[in-house]
Order: sequence, then structure tokens, then C-alpha cells
Amino acid sequence: MDFLLYIVLLLIGGCFGGLMAGLLGVGGGIILTPIQYALLLAMGVPASIALPMSFATSLAVIFVTMIRSTKKHYENGMVVGDYLRELMIPGFIGAIMGAVISTHVNVRLLEIVFATMCIIAVINMILIKYPDNDDNISHNRMGHLLLGLTAGLLCGLLGVGGGVIMIPALTILLKYPTHKAIGTSSASIIATSLGGLITYIILGWNIPDLPAYSLGYVNIIQFVFLTITSLIVSGYAAGWSKNMDARILKAMHIVVVLYIGLKMYGLF
Repeated sequence: MDFLLYIVLLLIGGCFGGLMAGLLGVGGGIILTPIQYALLLAMGVPASIALPMSFATSLAVIFVTMIRSTKKHYENGMVVGDYLRELMIPGFIGAIMGAVISTHVNVRLLEIVFATMCIIAVINMILIKYPDNDDNISHNRMGHLLLGLTAGLLCGLLGVGGGVIMIPALTILLKYPTHKAIGTSSASIIATSLGGLITYIILGWNIPDLPAYSLGYVNIIQFVFLTITSLIVSGYAAGWSKNMDARILKAMHIVVVLYIGLKMYGLF
């Protein structure tokens, strides 16, 4: 593959990842991972290395992007800090566990489980009315802890930030308003992506035949060019999210989560 085309595709991929991060509060790994995987295969990288490298590099991009989008959401008053620790600490631990487990289980099984969770989330998002204020936010500490752990496991296992499950859970189970679920999800993904990222770097440290300019399983070239556009777009998108109708955001979440679920099932 021509190197210039390779860079252009990475920059375009970063735009889509940044848009999802800022606008919808999801990491964008579901976009970043397949783009990188296809590019690495096209560059002649074996699939056994290309897949974990795609996961790891996506998490590196997500970590940096989410810091920027969370800052914007926080300035807009859309981050609920009351139970952020309960989401972030188990999320960090869960991501480490997920990354380690991913090297010992069948990836296809993980995809089917994740896809099923997505479809269940879509059904609930359609049937259940989202709260429109802070009055009913759940004070269930254990619920926040379990959600953080689950999001972290998914992050480590599949190279996604975890927001695709976290946002429906925050709104449906823990009664967060849509805008604040997006902001809070963004903040928690900083922890989940960092946990998974550190673990993938360690797991890939002594792996032979990695592409040039790799830090463990993180490919520095892909990280840099994906992050450039992702950072720029995510900041603008977080600002757009604040002024967007909650019903539109809900519809966009439904479409994105449904697409991810069907794609994970292998239907297209």
C-alpha cells in the first residue's frame, strides 16, 4: 500500500473516531480498530499481531481523545462527579483483566457476547423513556461499581472504550439524563482505556517481528496520525453535543449501537 494513502486513511479514521468520542461519549474503537486491522493486513502484518495491535493503538487514541472531550463536557457541566470514582477504578482494573483474558479466549465468542449485549441495549433504549433531569440519578454505589467493571472488561477484551454499553446502562439502569451520561461516560473511559493500554504495551513488549516504531502492541505511526484529527474533531463535537436535542442523541445512539451489534454478529 502506498504510504501517502496509508496516512490519509488514518487521518480520515481519526475524524470519525473523534466525532463519536465528542458527540456520543463513546471511544470510537469500533471505528478505529477495523480500520487499523485492515491497514496492517494490507501492509503485510500477520493477523496474530495486527489484531492486538489494532486494539492497543485504538485504546491509546481513545485515551488521549477522551481527555480532551471530557474537559469540554466538564466545562459544559455535563460530567456527574458523585460516582465517578466508582466507575473509573473498577473500569481500570477490568480493562487490565480483559486485556489479559483476550490473549487466552476465542475472539469470535467475545464478539457474539458483545453483539448480544448491544442488541439488548438497543431494545431497552427504544422501549424505555430516558430521564430528562438529575432528580432520579441512582445512588446505588454497587451498580456504578459493576458498570465500571463491565465496561473495563469490554475495553480490554475488544479494544473499545466501553461507552457503547456504559451510556445505555447509565441512562436506563442508573437514570442519568442523556447529556450527562455522555459526559460521565467520556470521563470514565479515560480510566478504562488507560488500563487496557498499559496492559497491551506490557503484553507486546517482547513479541518478535512487530512493525517498526511499535511500543509493545501500540504502533506509534498509527497512533500519531489517528490522534491528530481525532483530537481536533472531538473538541468541536463535544460542544455540538451540549446543544443537541436529547431525542436526536438517543436516536444516534440507537443507530450506532445497533450497527455495532449487527456487525459483531457478522451480518455485514
